[in-house]
Amino acid sequence: MLASDVGIFWPLDDAIEAQPCRGWAGDVEMPQSPRFPNWGLWTNGVARCAALGEGQLLMPAATGPEAVIGCPVKGSPVLHVAATLMRAFCSAAGQIQRAPVASFVRLARHRGRRIAWGAQSRCLATVANSAEPKDLKTLACKTPLPSTARHNEVGVQQLSEYIFKRIFPQGPNPPPKELVELAQDHLTRHDLLGKNTDNSDPIAFELPELKGTTLDEHFHKLGTDCAEPYLRFAKEFACASIPLKPKQWVRQSGWTKYYPDGQPPEKVAAPDEEMLCFDVETLWQQHPFAVMACAVSPTAWYSWLSPWLLGETENNRQLIPIGDPTKDRIVVGHHIGYDRARILEEYDLKQTRTGFLDTMSLHVAVNGMCSRQRPTWHKYKKNREERERIANKDPDQGIIEILSNRTMHDEVEPWVEKSSINSLRDVAKFHLNVTIDKSARDDFGELSREEVLEKLDELLEYCAADVSTTHQVYSIVLPNFLNVCQHPVSFAALRHLSSVILPVNESWNAYIANADATYHKLSASVEERLKGLAEKAAELNDDPEASWKNDPWLRQLDWTTKPIRMVKGKRKGEKDRPAANQKMPGKPKWYKDLFTKNVMNLTVRTRIAPLLLRLAWDGHPLIWSNKYGWVFRISPDDVATYRAKQMSEVVFDDSDPALRDDWGHSYFKLPHKDGPTARCANPLAKGYLNYFENGTLSSEYEYAKEALEMNASCSYWISARGRIMSQMVVTEHDVSAATAGITEAQEAPEKFQGFILPQVIPMGTITRRAVEKTWLTASNAKKNRVGSELKSMIKAPDGYCFVGADVDSEELWIASLVGDATFKIHGGNAIGFMTLEGTKAAGTDLHSRTAAILGINRNQAKVFNYGRIYGAGLKFAATLLKQFNPKLSDSETLEIAKKLYANTKGTRTSRKTINKHPFWRGGTESFVFNKLEQFADQDWARTPVLAAGITQALMSRFVSKGSFLPSRINWAIQSSGVDYLHLLIVSMDYLIRRYNLDARLAITVHDEIRYLVKDEHKYKTAMALQIANLWTRAMFAQQVGIDDLPQSCAFFSAVDIDHVLRKEVDMDCITPSHQTPIPHGESLDIQTLLSKGSEARLDPSTVPNPRLAPKLDDIPYEPRTPVMRTLQGHSEDNIAFIKAQITDDDQELLNIVKDLRKVNPPPKTQTKTVLLKSPPDYGNSYGMPLGTPRPPSEAFGFGYQASKSQRNITWPKHSVDVNSKPSVSTGSF
Repeated sequence: MLASDVGIFWPLDDAIEAQPCRGWAGDVEMPQSPRFPNWGLWTNGVARCAALGEGQLLMPAATGPEAVIGCPVKGSPVLHVAATLMRAFCSAAGQIQRAPVASFVRLARHRGRRIAWGAQSRCLATVANSAEPKDLKTLACKTPLPSTARHNEVGVQQLSEYIFKRIFPQGPNPPPKELVELAQDHLTRHDLLGKNTDNSDPIAFELPELKGTTLDEHFHKLGTDCAEPYLRFAKEFACASIPLKPKQWVRQSGWTKYYPDGQPPEKVAAPDEEMLCFDVETLWQQHPFAVMACAVSPTAWYSWLSPWLLGETENNRQLIPIGDPTKDRIVVGHHIGYDRARILEEYDLKQTRTGFLDTMSLHVAVNGMCSRQRPTWHKYKKNREERERIANKDPDQGIIEILSNRTMHDEVEPWVEKSSINSLRDVAKFHLNVTIDKSARDDFGELSREEVLEKLDELLEYCAADVSTTHQVYSIVLPNFLNVCQHPVSFAALRHLSSVILPVNESWNAYIANADATYHKLSASVEERLKGLAEKAAELNDDPEASWKNDPWLRQLDWTTKPIRMVKGKRKGEKDRPAANQKMPGKPKWYKDLFTKNVMNLTVRTRIAPLLLRLAWDGHPLIWSNKYGWVFRISPDDVATYRAKQMSEVVFDDSDPALRDDWGHSYFKLPHKDGPTARCANPLAKGYLNYFENGTLSSEYEYAKEALEMNASCSYWISARGRIMSQMVVTEHDVSAATAGITEAQEAPEKFQGFILPQVIPMGTITRRAVEKTWLTASNAKKNRVGSELKSMIKAPDGYCFVGADVDSEELWIASLVGDATFKIHGGNAIGFMTLEGTKAAGTDLHSRTAAILGINRNQAKVFNYGRIYGAGLKFAATLLKQFNPKLSDSETLEIAKKLYANTKGTRTSRKTINKHPFWRGGTESFVFNKLEQFADQDWARTPVLAAGITQALMSRFVSKGSFLPSRINWAIQSSGVDYLHLLIVSMDYLIRRYNLDARLAITVHDEIRYLVKDEHKYKTAMALQIANLWTRAMFAQQVGIDDLPQSCAFFSAVDIDHVLRKEVDMDCITPSHQTPIPHGESLDIQTLLSKGSEARLDPSTVPNPRLAPKLDDIPYEPRTPVMRTLQGHSEDNIAFIKAQITDDDQELLNIVKDLRKVNPPPKTQTKTVLLKSPPDYGNSYGMPLGTPRPPSEAFGFGYQASKSQRNITWPKHSVDVNSKPSVSTGSF
């Protein structure tokens, strides 16, 4: 090797030629050279490229064209380097290859201009003697781009150098040294520091550019673009007045339009409107298809009548056309998912441009309540209605009743008047203070078609009244929602969540038939045995010695017998005969009660089944108690044994007089998985199978276990059967007939392609999680559960597939990230480190550590961990542990649970010198829970990323101090998980439109997401999902104050490509009702996906569809204050508090307090007035006189101004400074 003023010479093993080089810049990884370790070309095995200009490139003539890089050599000028990425120069191990002839490459001094870094530019090099140069862009796609591995201060591998610069273009923001040292100390105390396990290669590939300088700007623009024009329509419709209802309804099938200016009604094919409020009615006892519908726009009313209802056809499968599916429009309704399932255009593989807005969801997000609040609210509602009833009576009598009714004087918490349940009736009462008469609703479940026709005008009036009320509610809840969830992503994602679709084919009907047949087959044999036992027991009624009285099981039955009524014979000398119309004369009452009709109804779920099967607990016969459920009786000598086991001893009252008067025995409850306060209603439930197997629960009959196993096997089908069989399947045959205007019933083909539209409530809980009663609760296929193959019956049509992924440990990662934010380092707190670096094999992940502490398996430990993260306390842990290990006593379970919480949450401590609120310290999760409690205690709690506000019913100023704390903590985590899903959906919407992908959202189930994709786009859609996940995780990290992201969580661990829906692509989905294995799908991690080359590459040269193309350039953006910055105790400013959270030693804590008092002596006590900023009132009727709801323009804060020629209407621009009440000012959203 020679060095001279003209450059450096590198001995090579092949002949070379000079070629021109066109400039490129980027980061390229080069293997460490063992032969030349001192060269400046490598730094930790990586060469960082600088910009190239015009110059000469020397590369081997014998090899094909490869990537060309320019690298700065340490201590030398920038040089040109011709490299083959070591394919010609190096082996896979990085060793330089030798050839017979020696030669060299001359590395010339750089003379070109500097070129900016670019993610999408490439140098296209050619070789002089190459006849057909390869496409280097294609080559670059076939292998990941080389880049540098990066690790943070605690050893957690971060994004590669290449990707980091494209996700965080503003560069790194390293944490303060003191925080790093504290993080290292914290990890050391929990034996975690240095136990890093992620040694994977750095990942780098071509990324779409960010649309802004920060991820917040990027997502603001993506969200705004995705939301339009629906957000503009939504605001305009909320401010619009609707016409008066028609005075008379026209009886004609299809749509009729009613003009407000006196024009005669007109028959139309469909409403040609951009904004509609819509409601359908069905004869739900007869069939699920609509019989009538009403809609209103700002300009007209519409009614629709089914041809079947009017007797024009006997085909009741009639769908409602809503208009051109390519037209942008919004359709508003209360539980609009129910109405959408009756719309013709929605049954298509191609998603329509209709946006559905659900007033129920908007209400729940702002004024919903958690499940623990419902009983209190119902009691309040009952008292309120009683007061209203009394108020309408004679005044004097009303006063007497009010004074004599103590329950009316019960003090209610303020939150009760800030919430309501979700029905339109209750929502209207809450927001409008109007009472809706819903009595006509019963007619649709009771009347025949002919009877409905007789009351048609009345029922149409009822339907139209619901539409009018829904619009009034909408005009209040929309501005409320936009005040609470101000980020455009929160609104934009709702359109896709409200437009999900599930394809099925003829196998759907076969599935239902097979599952039902299997259920009846399994249950029939058990039921026959039970019926035989019942018949045998009934014969004892004729036993003159009444032997049943001495049987501890049978004597619990009601043996009351009515004597047989006899009548005299008709002829003289004829014997008396039994009177007619007697129900089983001479049989005991318990036996007759089994016959509701003429057939005995006796199953394993019938109350007397455990008695007929002679079930016993530890040999003690089971006894039914009306108050406590199933109990067992023991002698006084055995009481101490069961008390030592901490089983629940019971004392009876007047509801069980026979048991109450049994002074010679004691009674204990059967244990229940929900704890000592719950009662066992059926010992044959699947939860008691373990007790049967270990002999605790027993029977004199061998087939008792068979009955229990059968019940466990059929439990899913028994509970889900009704919901599954009522799914509304619409076939392409139905759609084509409706489109062609054919109303007569057509013969259904044997093979068909159909669709189910899940009737999703996109924000059905206070955490804004979607709710749906069948698909969002569907079980995964299990070998012993009948019908559990449900999800796998959703099958992609020919030429399509499902592409999706499960977000890895989504909510656990979010919680740990909140803790990491204290140190501004990923993995800085113990639970964060375990989430990112812990492994099952090494026993260092969170679930393995919990399992070791509790002495349970890892899967069981997951339940404890997620319950704890959601705010569950010691009682939950002890109850759950008792369920997993019934042999433990209550005291043992409590001690083990305390040990778990001491290791995880830590010790609850109060030191006002350090922090004005009590805090957790010394545990692996102390930092997480302190942050979560800070979130929960905010006057106006908001999620850390999209700043979505908590429902009013859980606001701290409306609940008692400490009330519903687990619910508020759970809200912070689960609602952040919803933010994650919304960001993912909006990212995918952008990438699908930008790269012309034929894909649409099929279904989401909390942390699972599945897209229905055309086969040729499956790998590109998989890559889009990986990029969307990368953006979303990075957005979370940046919003909590960490401008970086661990590589281990940046990408989905796998993207599944499958032809059916299932949890894992390699599940056979074998169940008792489905014995044929389903062919496996394909699962790809990021490396495998990158190896697909151009099949997976999102080509930046793709020209998007002009009509659907994202338009982001003109969207304004104002930076906002991250929520995390508003929390008390910024990490950098409160080092003493961080030290206090780390320590589990009391003396060390005392020293911290002493040191803090030396630096900051306590101020002299003085009285001062503190003015607290109030969180916003979301605009319900309680803030104003009842009956006078404020107009939308007032709720939004200004007079509405719109121009259809503008892309964005003039609308209030919400300030997102989370320190204060939202304000509005003129501008774009």
